Parts: sequence; structure tokens; C-alpha cells
Amino acid sequence: MAAIIDITEIQKAALRSIPLTFKLTSLPHESHALLDRILEAYLVELGQERILEPLSYCLKELIINAQKANTKRLYFEEKGLDINSEADYDAGMHNFRIDSSERIEHWLDLLRQRGQFIGITFHTTGGNLTISVRNGAELTTREQTRIYDRIARARAFHSFVEALAQPIDTTEGAGLGIMILLQFLKRIGLGEEAFAIEARNGETVAGLTIPMSQVQLEKISVLTQAIVRDVDALPHFPETILELITLTEDPRATVAHIAGRVATDPAITADLLKLVNSAHYMLPRRVNNILQGVKIVGMKGLRNLLYTYGAQKILGEKYAEMKTLWEHSYRTAFYAFMLARSFKPKADVLDDVYVAGILHDLGQIIVAYLHPQAMEQMARFCRDKDIPPRILERFSFGLNHADIGALIARKWNFPEQLVHGIKYHHEPLVTPLQYKDVVFCVYLANAFCALETELITFEQIERPVLLDFGIREEEQGRSILSKLQKSFERRAASF
Repeated sequence: MAAIIDITEIQKAALRSIPLTFKLTSLPHESHALLDRILEAYLVELGQERILEPLSYCLKELIINAQKANTKRLYFEEKGLDINSEADYDAGMHNFRIDSSERIEHWLDLLRQRGQFIGITFHTTGGNLTISVRNGAELTTREQTRIYDRIARARAFHSFVEALAQPIDTTEGAGLGIMILLQFLKRIGLGEEAFAIEARNGETVAGLTIPMSQVQLEKISVLTQAIVRDVDALPHFPETILELITLTEDPRATVAHIAGRVATDPAITADLLKLVNSAHYMLPRRVNNILQGVKIVGMKGLRNLLYTYGAQKILGEKYAEMKTLWEHSYRTAFYAFMLARSFKPKADVLDDVYVAGILHDLGQIIVAYLHPQAMEQMARFCRDKDIPPRILERFSFGLNHADIGALIARKWNFPEQLVHGIKYHHEPLVTPLQYKDVVFCVYLANAFCALETELITFEQIERPVLLDFGIREEEQGRSILSKLQKSFERRAASF
């Protein structure tokens, strides 16, 4: 697939109803953004760019299934098995999933040598967008039966959560992925008739027909109301925490008085000392005195600690079960603070960016608290399918975890800079200007965390944000990330 996309030509094809076809052998991660740009160009011309995310998933699912179908034929051929024999099919599929993933480069080389391409065609006709995905492996009767069975089962599901909870045979594809595809179509107001798959002249053609006049996202509002009810049902902040927050805002309160009040709560005292002695403050020696601790963090720093502590207190025993989420939050907070200190050393930014980093995934943490099984299933599915979790979250709950986090932050009366740090940590370019510095630091810190675990590529980081930090080349960005990693690990080892 071409690395450079001529958007003008795509727009012309969309306007003139000219079919546009691309060919590829597989769908590497770096091609995801190129496909999205093509799809977005069509949707912009049709005035429906708001359905880019669900259609992006549907298109990639069809491409991945086409690649698996091509690979499966080569696999059966190499094993000397007849794909049309029931006994051979069962024997071959027993190990296909594992063998094909472990030797992926071998199969991709064979596909290229054999000229086994996947054809993707975009075509606009009469206000409809048709997307077809062709591969050179004609569906067997058994494969077709499996797919129709999945479609029939999907009719009974009213949500992604129900679909994800179903026990699915994982020995081959076109199972859960197709069922989720149909859920996405439902969420944009379309039925299963928008999806079709058939054997045609030695090929398999899977397609989506999107009648733009029927697209509507109103159904999501029902899901949104449900999650808002969940948020409304959350406990309020503990009174002791609220009292301390109010005390830190009182200009008449002395440091000694506040320190004495903090000292009456052993848990808050322990957390305050832990924060003061963390990598955030980088003190030359450990602090064990609560009065000295309050002096160091200051009134705003203490307030920020209390917001974090209050959220963890509400979670109760569940807090320990969410260790991985909180570890990511603390790493993000450290990276955000270090980025602010190096590139945006303003007192108000430095005061807010660390706690905004800790709380940026508050929505994900709370949804995991409210719906633990659903979140675990979504996370696993998104890892398997290589899609951003926030897309599935938004179409499952009506909001993504950043939106949910902002709702919770407002319920708990967090200050606006923290609300915006949570709400826009995946969409920094639309944040209000007065909160840009905090949001940009949290966004880039979170992106760097995703980059180091290979959840994203460098090209997927918003370029305007990189430029705001003076980062123009990937090598420069990775050098900064390397320094952040080393600093974090060094401080973590010390404390």
C-alpha cells in the first residue's frame, strides 16, 4: 500500500463516483493511519466523518479476516491437508491460530511470492459508501456456515458487553470480530444488511454498504444515560477529605494548623509523606516530619494530594486490584511533571500537571470499578485486534474513559485544570487554550508510555503537540523518552 496518499485524488473519486482500489498483502500497524486517512476523505465528502472510528474498525476487521483466509490456504497446503475435508479441516484448525502467528513473516513472504493480495475498493453511489474487501480464497461451505451462525447469534445482543461475554471458539477468525462489527453497525443506526460476504468466481468478497441517509448516532444517548447514572451513584468524597481541601483554601489557616489536622488521619499522613519523598519532589533526603512535608508540598500540592487520595479511598479494597492502572498513572504523572519542568517551567503548570497525570485515567479506573468484567473483556479484545480501547468504550458506554473521567471529576468538584487534563488527554488539540500546557504535558507523557510499550508508533503522536515541545524528529523524541525512562527507574529504585 502506498505510503503517500493523494487526498485530492481520493476526493475526486468520491465526488465522481469512481471506484478506487488499493492492494496489500497484510495490514501492518503503520498502514492503519493510511487507511483511516482514505476512509476519512470519503466520509468528509459525504458529511459523515463522525462515523470514522466505527467504520475504521469494521474495515480493518474485514482486511484481517481476508489475510487469515489467504494464510489458511497456504497453511493447509504446506501441511498436506484438504481444506474441504471435514476431518482435515478440524486437524488443520487445531494449531492454525498459534502456528500462523508464530511464523507470521514466513507466511507473509509466501503470500507475496504467490501474489496473494487483498483488494480494497471504495465506491460512492447515490449517497451510499460501499467498501469491499476481496481475497483469493473462496469460502468453504463450513466457513460460510460459521459466519452466518455468528450473524444469527449477534441478533440477540443489545450491547458490546453482551457480545464480549460470549464463549467463542478461538481456533479461527471471523467469530467474535464479526459479532463486534455488527455491534458497531448497530451503534450508527444500521442493521446486519449493511454487511455482506459471499464466494464469487474463486474469491471471497466481504463488503459494507453504508446508506448515509440512514446513519444516526442517537442510540448512543441511551448508553450515555446509563453510565451517567452509574457516575451519579458513586459515593461523594469523604467528609474528612473535603474538610481538609476547604482548609487549604482558607487564607487564615496556618501551615502548622493544617499539618496538625492532617496528622489526625494516619492514612493521609502516610500518603503525604510518600508523595513528599517520591520522585516528584526529588529531595536530597527523606522527610519524616508532617509539618515539614506540608511546607514542602504547599497548599496547592496538598490539595492535589487530597484529590488523588480521595479517589483511591472511594475505591476501597478495589484500589489494590487495579495495581496496573495506577502504576501506569504514576509513570504518566512523573513523565508529565518532568516534561513540564524541562519545557514549561511555570508554577501553575508544575503544580497541576503531576496530579492531572495521576488522575488522567480516572474514568477507566472507575469504569473498571463499576464494570470489572466488561473492562477486562474489552481490554483483551482491543489488544487482540490492535484497536484503541477508547473507541470500544465510547460505543459500549456512550462515552470514552476520558469523558467519563471528566464527569466524575466534576461530580467530585475537582478544579477545572484537572477536569480538562482528564477530559482531553487523548484529544489535546481541542482543549481550551487556558489549559493547553497541562493537557499537552499529560497527553505527551501518556503517549510516551504507550510508545515505550509499543501500543502506538511515533507517527501516531499528534505533531502539533510534538512541535510545541520542540520535537521535530523521531530520534529527538525517543531520546527524550529514554531520559524519562532512566530517570523514572532510577527514582523508583531509590524509593
